[in-house]
Amino acid sequence: MTGGGFVANGPAGDFSGKITVPVVITCVVAASSGLIFGYDIGISGALNSRFQD
Repeated sequence: MTGGGFVANGPAGDFSGKITVPVVITCVVAASSGLIFGYDIGISGALNSRFQD
């Protein structure tokens, strides 16, 4: 099954969604949380490997 998992039933131009302020705030919060989580994992892993020697 190499065709992919998404199927469009109509033309791509019939979507009437808009980028609103709540959508932008949600995206910024999600991106910031991901950056903080990744930074935290990196620092914790580096410190943990240093103390195990």
